[in-house]
Amino acid sequence: MTRLADADWRRVTVHDMHLAFLVAERERYAPALARFGPGLVDAPDLADPEQNRLRMRMLYYMRRHLVGEIPPDTEWHEVRWLTDEHVDELRVIGRCEWDNPLDRNQLRRVAARAPRAAPPTLPLGPIVLWGHGRGGPFTILEGNHRLTALVAAGAQFQASACVGLSPSGCYWHLEDPAAILINDLWRS
Repeated sequence: MTRLADADWRRVTVHDMHLAFLVAERERYAPALARFGPGLVDAPDLADPEQNRLRMRMLYYMRRHLVGEIPPDTEWHEVRWLTDEHVDELRVIGRCEWDNPLDRNQLRRVAARAPRAAPPTLPLGPIVLWGHGRGGPFTILEGNHRLTALVAAGAQFQASACVGLSPSGCYWHLEDPAAILINDLWRS
């Protein structure tokens, strides 16, 4: 079994993460994305500041509670390839409907207890992960439903991953304290 740390890592920008999220959720937000034309997601120019600004604004509009908790010092990497061999390094997003203190949201264990959904068709779109270092564990920020369904079905998979690393705490990472500002403000 190979570790994700041994995969091919390439440093990318936060703009690549924004794009990965939007590509993965393209169907969900199709009407909003259509307003800006197909190039924003399907033929992106990551060197274009206006496109980057639009993608960032769209992502924050649609997923502000999630992305607002990602530490600003996060360094982003494209990792090729995330495969079924890395399942034991992955954790389903914390502090959501997935939580179980008995298994700390380990993907394989969540897949065993989660309701069965039909696995997505392959190839998979990008997966967005977050952790403190290349050794993991990694919290799935985008791709929880897809990966849980694939693991529950025992399917083999391969996907590109956008992986954020930061020494700072992240609300969605169960190993970190839950006291994070944005989500605390929305509860008051």
